[in-house]
Amino acid sequence: MALRPLRNATISFGLVSIPVRFYTATKSEDVHFNLLHESCGTRVQRKWWCPHHEKIVDSSELIRGYAVTKNKYVTFTDEEIEALETDDNRALEIGEFLDLGQLDPVFFEKAYFLGPAPGGGKTYKLLATAMKKENKVALARWVSANREHLVVIRPYEGGLILHTMFYADEVRDFDAIDLEDSKVSDKEIKLAEMLINELTEKKFNPLQFKDEYRERLLARIKAKSQGKTIVAEEPEEEKGGEVIDIMEALRRSLGGGGGSTTSRKRAPARRSTTKASTTKARGKRTATKKRKAS
Repeated sequence: MALRPLRNATISFGLVSIPVRFYTATKSEDVHFNLLHESCGTRVQRKWWCPHHEKIVDSSELIRGYAVTKNKYVTFTDEEIEALETDDNRALEIGEFLDLGQLDPVFFEKAYFLGPAPGGGKTYKLLATAMKKENKVALARWVSANREHLVVIRPYEGGLILHTMFYADEVRDFDAIDLEDSKVSDKEIKLAEMLINELTEKKFNPLQFKDEYRERLLARIKAKSQGKTIVAEEPEEEKGGEVIDIMEALRRSLGGGGGSTTSRKRAPARRSTTKASTTKARGKRTATKKRKAS
């Protein structure tokens, strides 16, 4: 199904201008519930309450306000805010190009596909091809939704994709979290590197991952809609944190130092067989002692 464009914009760098269209690149598949009145099953509605007049007000009576001091606001109508977004600052003006590896994913916010608008197909294709060949992305600024966004434009598939980004002051300081001052040995690092290499894939395949919780939830919803009774499972008792030897845990993860995945999976079966043989041998020795005693 063809995607509907959300808005128009213009990518500009140097003396080049490329008319483009925005398309939603992602969608949420979360399961959403409505709030119902338990006694009658009717969906409740959200109302806006004015404590000054002590009554419910309609959305058409609302305006936006920014608090400058306690209980004092500077107000704006929707028209006043929209007037701040001119055609000039709707342009995606590229400020610089850089390698994608220089951008940390923590700054990425939302994603939009960029497609060419009528008349911009050739310059759009030229920019996308050149950026892909040079392995570069572009940083630009863009005004939308009552704020100026820092965005990155990068090659994607046969065209371009745009990511809105957080500003540096919107990303919290990592030093604010608690970290233990722990030391690791060279041997531990070496074993960890071996485990990482063993679990490393050559290419990311997003199709192998799925939301198993959502699937279980939808199955429950279907069962309840068909009149089936759902019995809540008893939660497992939480186990206390087990203190383990890191080196031993890494060795076990590697199958005792380089064993294959298959051999690691078969290891418990061999231990189980050994235990059964020992129990059987003990039983024979006990029976022999009883016969001698009699």
